[in-house]
Amino acid sequence: MESTRDPKADGQANPRMHVARSRIRGWALLPDFSKLLFIAVVLPVLSITALHLWQSREVAREQYATRLADAARAHSREIDAFIQLHTAALQVVAERRTTTGNVDDEGLWAADMRRVHRYYPDFSTLALVDDDGILVLTEPAAPQAPGVSVADRSYYTVPRRTGLPYVSDAYRGRVVSQLPSIALSVPFFSGKRFAGVICGAIRIDAFPALRREPGQAQDFEMLLVDRSHTVVHATPGLRYGSLDALQAGGRDRPLRRLLSAPRAAMQRMPGVLRDGGDAYAVVAPLRDGWRLLVLVPESRVDADARHNMAVTLGLLGLVLVGVLVVTGVQLKRLGVYVRDLLDRMQRFALDSQGLPASPEVLPIELAPLAEALNQLASRAHHAYEEVSSSLDEQRRLREELQAMAGRLITIQENERRTLSRELHDDIGQAITAIKLGAMALQDESDQNRRREILDEIVGITDQTVTKLRNLSMLLRPPQLDTLGLETALRWQADTLFRSGTPQLEMRLEPLPERPDPAVELACFRIAQEALTNILRHSKARHVTLTLAPDAAGENLHLAVTDDGQGFRTGEIQGLGLVTMRERAQQLGGSLHIDTAPGKGTRMSLTLPMHEIGAS
Repeated sequence: MESTRDPKADGQANPRMHVARSRIRGWALLPDFSKLLFIAVVLPVLSITALHLWQSREVAREQYATRLADAARAHSREIDAFIQLHTAALQVVAERRTTTGNVDDEGLWAADMRRVHRYYPDFSTLALVDDDGILVLTEPAAPQAPGVSVADRSYYTVPRRTGLPYVSDAYRGRVVSQLPSIALSVPFFSGKRFAGVICGAIRIDAFPALRREPGQAQDFEMLLVDRSHTVVHATPGLRYGSLDALQAGGRDRPLRRLLSAPRAAMQRMPGVLRDGGDAYAVVAPLRDGWRLLVLVPESRVDADARHNMAVTLGLLGLVLVGVLVVTGVQLKRLGVYVRDLLDRMQRFALDSQGLPASPEVLPIELAPLAEALNQLASRAHHAYEEVSSSLDEQRRLREELQAMAGRLITIQENERRTLSRELHDDIGQAITAIKLGAMALQDESDQNRRREILDEIVGITDQTVTKLRNLSMLLRPPQLDTLGLETALRWQADTLFRSGTPQLEMRLEPLPERPDPAVELACFRIAQEALTNILRHSKARHVTLTLAPDAAGENLHLAVTDDGQGFRTGEIQGLGLVTMRERAQQLGGSLHIDTAPGKGTRMSLTLPMHEIGAS
């Protein structure tokens, strides 16, 4: 019926609707949808792209860190192997002369040194130093060398002191060559007496790992530093040269800090490149205390990220332009139908019995939307009815449960009063028996018989008094009325746990004032039920009873904790637990039970000091 109505007639019948319809027809969807598209799509995509680029940069850093670490380990092992190989050659010569005992034969020393120099040409100079630190021989021969003292050089003093081979720090030669070098020295002995050292100088540029410069072929830079933080070798891309000392402060501080760390991850070194740029560095230790740094320029690490950023942003721009163009075309085609659908949706209400839109009067593109709206309305009606029915049912069940709990508590108290009366009747019969015995005693003249009657009366009296006291205390302890809640709880706990098993610990803090009688009774009954349940079911070894007021003194907190077997709260809902919870709720309090199988149980009770509404 709705599809046969005339829109003009609607507009004439309802001018306000006609004005609203005119305003809607003047509304352009493309600009607003473009804004929405920018907010809902472009900004999240840009955020995700930025995150992706940041992750790409981090991945690139991790990859370069791995490559730097591998390169540092490989080159440090190569340098160590080079040093060990040449040190071993010197050790062989020193051990041969020491073993044969002809350490003073300069001819044999000269032959050995020539042989070593022939097979190990990386030695720039070989030198023999006597026990006084005087140069005796050099290979190749240097006329000015013999007689020169090197007693102040570490390659002489350290082996003389330790008796072990030694690798010196970098130095500049002063006798044979003045080029930056290092010295390998090995002591030899005459018997057990130190007789001198044989040492070999190696120019820094003779190291194969440094001479080949494989790091530069891989866009790496290398910096080799000795024990005294003196530069042994630096590739051309760095601002350091051989024999430069790294200062403890200033711009060398980051390098010194990295070199001093035993194990360090890749770190950023500001201003270490020759052009003033920054680099990332990884350090690898050598066996003799040197450090090898392998560095990569920060611009190299960021190059891949910048390339990915340009490609990603370009693709994103193309996609967004295409999306906007396609969206504009489709919006222009579907604008009229969307406006009509919006008009129909304005008349739609959740409690309406009619459908919000008729698919027959809409184009095929919007028919699924209309059907989806119709299904949504139907489901919303059903869901609302089901939720309302469920809430009503829960409310009814809650009211029935509260009423049942109240009746149970009333019945429980009535039964206790009835039991008290019956027990008092039993005690009354005992008193009657006492009276009859006393009357019989008046008429009895036999002294022995009178004594027997008197003893019987005394026994019945003692039993009656004991029974009356015990029953009265069980039904309602007089301590609760006379001495207060703390004393009543202590008496009840002592009575139940008289055997000592399980062990009971009581922490009863004094209350700032006496609670109302109803609050005292509820707290006592809940504690009584909790302690009784522990004895019956928990199999606990230790029980803790705690009573304390809150900081403001307006509420009291009772906690009963045991280390027993626990239970699942969803499986066990006995009358005792229901009664305890209802007692608390009737007074405006709360009761919580935390338990699990094998984890013990904790019952927490919070009650107001005074009944709600009491003056």
